Amino acid sequence: MKKIVKLLYLIPILYVMFLSVSCEKQFLEKPTGSDLIVDSIFATERKAMGAISQAYSQGLAVGFPLYKWILQVKEEPNDEYGMLHGTVANISDETYMNNNWSYDYHIISGGMTADNGTGAPLTEDAYVWNWTAIRACYLTIENIDKVTDMSDGEKEQVKAEMKTIIAYRYQEMLKRYGGVPIVEKTFNAADDMMIPRASIEEMITFIETLCDEAATILPDSYPPDMVGRVTKGVALSVKAEAHMFAARPLFNSAEPYLSLGGENNKFICFGNSDASRWEKAIEANLQVIDWAANSGHYLINTGSPLEDYGVATSEPGNPEIILAYKWDANDWNTGLYAWFNPHEPEYGREIPIGFQMLEQYYKEDGTDQIWLAKTDTMQFSDYFNKCDEMEPRFKASICKVAGEALNNPGDLAWSYSTNNGIGAGLGNEGCGSTIKFWANAGDRKWMEFPIYRLAENYLNLAEAYNEVGNSGQALNYLNIIRERAGVPDVTETNKEKLRGIIQREWAVEFFEESHRLYDIKHWKIASEIMGTPRYRFVYSYTAGPAGPNDVAGDFNKYWISSYVNGFWSPSQYLVPFPVKEINKGYLVQNPGY
Repeated sequence: MKKIVKLLYLIPILYVMFLSVSCEKQFLEKPTGSDLIVDSIFATERKAMGAISQAYSQGLAVGFPLYKWILQVKEEPNDEYGMLHGTVANISDETYMNNNWSYDYHIISGGMTADNGTGAPLTEDAYVWNWTAIRACYLTIENIDKVTDMSDGEKEQVKAEMKTIIAYRYQEMLKRYGGVPIVEKTFNAADDMMIPRASIEEMITFIETLCDEAATILPDSYPPDMVGRVTKGVALSVKAEAHMFAARPLFNSAEPYLSLGGENNKFICFGNSDASRWEKAIEANLQVIDWAANSGHYLINTGSPLEDYGVATSEPGNPEIILAYKWDANDWNTGLYAWFNPHEPEYGREIPIGFQMLEQYYKEDGTDQIWLAKTDTMQFSDYFNKCDEMEPRFKASICKVAGEALNNPGDLAWSYSTNNGIGAGLGNEGCGSTIKFWANAGDRKWMEFPIYRLAENYLNLAEAYNEVGNSGQALNYLNIIRERAGVPDVTETNKEKLRGIIQREWAVEFFEESHRLYDIKHWKIASEIMGTPRYRFVYSYTAGPAGPNDVAGDFNKYWISSYVNGFWSPSQYLVPFPVKEINKGYLVQNPGY
């Protein structure tokens, strides 16, 4: 299977109809009269690969925009699920799109809600799609044995792949909702589908069990024509991530962030604070590091930091990537193209880095850059020159206004000042255009979003070792990442100060990789970031309006300006369930909604 992830409309129509479920039938029911279709689909390996591709496509599509308007499910006209305009990077402090009609803008300025007025929620997650994806995996597990031309070993491997994807989807729901219903099969009409929420403890156990079962079967690698399928390392990575969220203070607490009352608090926290959860996180992440050392995966570090970071985050199939979403499409309605490609004329080149994120990056010498005070107006040359002083990860991720993308050196198509150039839609605002994921891309218009990148496990270990008081090991793993990044080593050993340095490292290393929004919530520092005014740079011109052919000489001065006041309340730590699901009586809503 050369391309695991396919566009949904490329899957045979009969199969799409078979898998589709309405919102009233979202909990994996078995459609009436579907046995014949199932038998046909799982008759041969060739046909079964369509089902496997569908499970990958749906199961891994979470946390980033797949379609132009994200994933949406419609029960009735205008009922939409999920964040439809923008990316999760806009909700945190990473990037911004200054459109007051967009869903992410409403979440930033007013918060998530369980009901947007039609019974559908205003959130960044399409809740009902979680169950559609999980159903696709269970359908494959339950029917793959019917395939006549696959060996028993191949069938068991497919089951292990599906278990890993189910575990991944539960991990994604865990960090968003806390405990959710645990489903272990597809349902038929006779089944009781009103399954209550699981506790945080039950969620972690379920995810770990699936991953451990899968890891004993999955291969370490695949031949080139099957790269992209789930390996043992993916199963270990899912487990490691689950243990990190179990150990962080949002869940690892004696008291919940807001009370659900008595027994219900188990859905949103453990009910105790236990340092051994950090030890489990260390063990799980060391398993990934050990696996990587014996399976051809490693941190890319040739001594050229800008190039190395660019390859690690941009080059499809590079050895640092453990799992990526393989969507090789560049249609305007494709979200990964529309929202991330800085050449895309409506959205991609209109989403700049925000000032709060800009301040997270270091200068190349490891010191903080002093940009300007919020009351200052400075010459544009000040901004232009200060960008040149920044660390390599900044230059591989951000194109300065009126500059060129240094991750595509010498390529005029990646210059700010061309008709189809990057940043042409920014006008006179923004701290720089986002160019991450496109190093040495040339005219390539598709990207593979990194889901698990080995650098994550190094920072996981730095964070976890610091929390158990082992600053030596924390600095060891932290400085491995910083060395590759081309910034000086950290020597700080004070636990609280080192925690802040590691959190900053997360922000920079994993900019736009769907980490920051959940990290700051589970560290319980989101109020300091999301509940504050959002800022960006505004520029004046020497003559004429902003245009697509701007060069540095066209700009005169720059200053800081706020574009929205960020909203925060403790309810925002976790995502609300759709009010329509709550009204069915089997779910306990997260507190504050």
